Amino acid sequence: MPSVHTKVNSSWRALRSSEGTPVLDVLRGELGLNSTKEGCREGDCGACAVLVGEKADGIVRYRAMPSCLLAAGELHDKHLISLEGLVEGADGGPTPVMRAFLEENASQCGFCTPGFIISLTSWLAEPRVPDMAGALRAVDGNLCRCTGYAAIRRAAARLVKEFARLPLDPKERLRALVDAKVLPPSVLEFIEESAGTDAGTTVVGGGTVAGTTVVGGGTDFYVRNPEPEEGFAPFITRMVPEFSRIRERSESGQAWLDIGAAVSVSDFFASPEVRRAVPGIEHYETTFASTLIRNLATVGGNIVNASPVADITSMLLALRSHLAIVERERALRAGGSGIERNPERIVPLEHFFLGYKKLDLLPGEVLAAIRIPLVRAEMSRFFSFEKTSKRKNLDIATVNTAISFSLVDGRFTEVGVSLGGIAPIPILCQPAIEALEGQPCDTSDARRLAALARAVAQAARDAVHPISDVRGSEEYRRRMVHQLMLAHFVRLFESSGIAEELFP
Repeated sequence: MPSVHTKVNSSWRALRSSEGTPVLDVLRGELGLNSTKEGCREGDCGACAVLVGEKADGIVRYRAMPSCLLAAGELHDKHLISLEGLVEGADGGPTPVMRAFLEENASQCGFCTPGFIISLTSWLAEPRVPDMAGALRAVDGNLCRCTGYAAIRRAAARLVKEFARLPLDPKERLRALVDAKVLPPSVLEFIEESAGTDAGTTVVGGGTVAGTTVVGGGTDFYVRNPEPEEGFAPFITRMVPEFSRIRERSESGQAWLDIGAAVSVSDFFASPEVRRAVPGIEHYETTFASTLIRNLATVGGNIVNASPVADITSMLLALRSHLAIVERERALRAGGSGIERNPERIVPLEHFFLGYKKLDLLPGEVLAAIRIPLVRAEMSRFFSFEKTSKRKNLDIATVNTAISFSLVDGRFTEVGVSLGGIAPIPILCQPAIEALEGQPCDTSDARRLAALARAVAQAARDAVHPISDVRGSEEYRRRMVHQLMLAHFVRLFESSGIAEELFP
């Protein structure tokens, strides 16, 4: 029986494919829409990108996602647009984005071009002023093997100029893009059809509820399982509405930011609540994968995947976060909106990892939310994240580290220091925390501040016994722990002159 009801281009469809089938296979197999290409099948090339429209918090948004890692179940009550759907609004001819590619000779063999078109169309749909930085960020997950990047940059620059005056109101922007034939009329149809409802208010039936395999965004799962068996129906965390919300909560005098485990990485960094709680955290967004992956990957998935160098995990560890774990079936019986009424098991994040890929997660349990403690009104939180990898971006870290602290009466307090890539699990570095906790912070004395930075860095270096693997030797990782600790101080106290003291 069909289980996934979704709008595909201009028509609503009841998909025959099971909820766990990658959307790439649904498009090219069941639907016969072959403009979406199969490339790396790991989310790294962007050839399979599609537009996914959904309504959340009263706003319809369209985002580019890699269809090779996207479960069909995630499309329930959403709008899927492939390249075939885009041209429906241009009378079968090229859209303005396609025309920019054609006239700037940005398409060579053409295999990657559909993904670039989708990513740039998604960028124009974002309610922001178009600029080159945004355009290039939008295609950071798209590869062109014919080395056509100069022409692609020219096409992007042309679009920046052509669409400089788009409305910033999300709904008006989509209407303007439909009028300009960038988006098809089916976008306006979907806006009207979804009026009064939010996507995700229902849970896909049958297999998704009963599935024993839990999938967040799928960006790790489908890399390891690119062709799941027929009928595969996982428990998709993003289909539980409560798991996709961010809100401030308090209890017994304690306040925290509650981040649903199914919140996407893009939404995590864009959230005003997250940015207020952790000032400056948005600057580290581009250190995490590509735009395509961030639009799909979930915060909870990054944690539960249990990589020793997971970037989001490293950040949350330093923030001394806790995890709210619930029984999966009870949450679903409550209609996906009654998580608060179900018993939660609260686990400090540093205690969640029991060993390599081993978690404190019992059978039938699922990670529901991450709790970031909020600092008191009279305090300010400082935060920094650093990583080293073979490539500057779009790469797995060899070592990553984060630091978080507040200042009270000129002294460091509520310190958190995390280390990833030096053990089978991500860890809090207690010796570094103890070296900093309670120490005076005098930004007018660069020499004294530099001495403190060296002490913290040395404490971290002396405490670790790193692993060795293809990404780095034990000694290399130990040295990087030391240097990244210093980098935190340089980043956070740049105006103090500490860099000149540390590196004369």
